Amino acid sequence: MLVKKSDATEISNSKDCTVWEYAYPSKLFSFATALINGRYPEEKRTTNLECEEVYYVLSGSGVIHSDKGDFEISAGDLYFFEKGEIYWTEGHKLSLVLVNAPKWSPEQHKIVD
Repeated sequence: MLVKKSDATEISNSKDCTVWEYAYPSKLFSFATALINGRYPEEKRTTNLECEEVYYVLSGSGVIHSDKGDFEISAGDLYFFEKGEIYWTEGHKLSLVLVNAPKWSPEQHKIVD
């Protein structure tokens, strides 16, 4: 099954974060790309209550501020978020691949604090 970028759904999560979700029938995992140029979320922190998440950095740089510490990321780096890990991301033209397992849903994604 081919999913073209032109078929991806563009979602503006905030003024600093845009995500392109690629739809396909798997419930095991989801795939998206994102561009963060600023802070996400704009205030507080976020967590995924039901899925693990991977950030793979295509380009740009940033810092993940997690309850596990602060981590600088740049092209070629991968960061693994455990289910329930609380974080916020600071990006500088940070282009990411996002993989979630099981499939990501907005109902399980929460802003906390």
